[in-house]
Amino acid sequence: MKKLLYTSQSNFNLPECFPEMIKEQAYIFQFESNEFIQKEEEDVHYLFYILEGKAKILKSQENGRQMIVQFLETEDFIGELTLIQAEEHTKNVIARNTVNCLAIPISAARKILMNDTIFLQEISRYIGLKLLLRVEHFTENQMYPLMVRLIDLLLRISIDDCYEEKQTEIAEYLGVSYRHLLYTMQQLREMGYIDKKQGYYYLHREALVNYRTQLVQ
Repeated sequence: MKKLLYTSQSNFNLPECFPEMIKEQAYIFQFESNEFIQKEEEDVHYLFYILEGKAKILKSQENGRQMIVQFLETEDFIGELTLIQAEEHTKNVIARNTVNCLAIPISAARKILMNDTIFLQEISRYIGLKLLLRVEHFTENQMYPLMVRLIDLLLRISIDDCYEEKQTEIAEYLGVSYRHLLYTMQQLREMGYIDKKQGYYYLHREALVNYRTQLVQ
């Protein structure tokens, strides 16, 4: 992890939802692929706002396995539920590629941001959308066949058209058996929509989009 004062980092503009005065408290954190941004059950020291990159939230289960809660990308927050005191037990947040975050110490966030009307409007909107996305995810798990849901997921979470997530975690995220997921992935391979490489799958994006359109017509 790299940590720099925000004033020393000229590559990123301050997002509009943050007041100018927060610059004096802000940092830029850079996390590499598979690095923890936040660890489960550890104190939250910063409110993060993803400026660039992709991450995922995972929750540990009683059997020791990890369950994907949500995929994150640019303009997502990390730690917002702790900021508003709605979450006591934190989850694991792991970078999926190089992730650059605006980082605000949680004490400064509570003092400055929680008294800023524009920020409060934005965080309220964000949490509302986050809830709707999770509801939509569970609804789609019941309404659409696995092939459609898997294609949608591959298109959304792949990085440079490369997919390399743990299949056990993806099976649970999609609400299907590990065997059913592997069978569906194999079907996509046989039809030429994805290629299996060393440690990842490569997506033929345009062909996948067209095939998805055919499935839902």
